[in-house]
Formats: sequence, structure tokens, C-alpha cells
Amino acid sequence: MYFSLAALFILGTYLVRKDKITFESLLLCFNCIAFDAQNVGQTASMAPDYSKAVQAAEKILGLLNRKQSIDNDSSDDDEILKFNGNFEFANVHFIYPNRPESVILREFTLKIQAGQQVALVGVSGCGKSTTIQLIERFYDTNLVDSNDIRSFNLQWYRSQ
Repeated sequence: MYFSLAALFILGTYLVRKDKITFESLLLCFNCIAFDAQNVGQTASMAPDYSKAVQAAEKILGLLNRKQSIDNDSSDDDEILKFNGNFEFANVHFIYPNRPESVILREFTLKIQAGQQVALVGVSGCGKSTTIQLIERFYDTNLVDSNDIRSFNLQWYRSQ
């Protein structure tokens, strides 16, 4: 960078002395080159992070474009005319897809009648939050009013 500025200064001085350019034009050219060189230097310092940014963007786009196993927007599924709200878990085995080595629920059975108050109590990691997520149909594994939860319109079901 400094060599190019020195060369410009020498050449510019020569051209000004020969009345080929004005002193203002020399200063304008000098400032443009200095400004551009500074921008190139700053951009070059970010080059190592560019590949990391591309990889991160690919991961984000992969998440945004993936096909969901549960269609949140579907309106084609059933709505029960008489919804009681009885939940039943019958011998449920549950493993999170991203942690296949860790069994969360093993042969879990639970019946909850409509209007019944239930407390889920246990140590950390025993499946309390998972049970609530199953009730809210974040995962498809249970029965509601003896109907397979996968047959329900998700928006209607969560509004109940």
C-alpha cells in the first residue's frame, strides 16, 4: 500500500509540474486510493470468517427447508365433534431423535381423565417435560379420547 502511495505521489508531483493535472485532482486521486486500500485491508481481515459464515448459513437454511414430521399448518385432519380431553399413554417408549442413546420413557402408561388434575413429579431428566410435550403433540405417540393423535388437525387440537 505504501509503495503505491509513494509512486502516486511522485508521479502526481511530476504531472502537476507539467500542468497535465491540477493539484486538486492529485489530492482527490490520492484520497481515493488511500480510502480504497483501507477498505480492501478491512475486507481481507474478514476473509477467514467468510467460510464459517457460509457453513452457518447452510445449516440455518437446512433447518428452514427441512420437512417437518408434524405439519403445523395442515387443515385436512380430523376435528372431533365431541372432545372430552381424556389422555392415554399406553406402554410408551420415547427417545429424542437427536439423543438415541438416552431412553426418556420406557413402557410409560398413564391415563388422565378430562378435568382431572395431575402432578408430574420426579428428578431431572425423568420425562416430566417430555410427557407435557407429548400431550401438546410435539411428538406423535399417544391417544386422546381413544383416537390416534396423529389424525387430529393440529391447530384445532392445540386450541382445545
